[in-house]
Amino acid sequence: MTEGGFLVFMGILLLLVVIVVVIAVVSSVAGAAAAIVDDEDSEDE
Repeated sequence: MTEGGFLVFMGILLLLVVIVVVIAVVSSVAGAAAAIVDDEDSEDE
């Protein structure tokens, strides 16, 4: 594998890892926000 190809491969691999981490964080934050909103709604009722 050439040096350029290796750098491209590492770049793509790093990009995939970042995407997976972002999706995991967003889903967990969205879930926590939804739980908080549900609690507030039930208290208001």
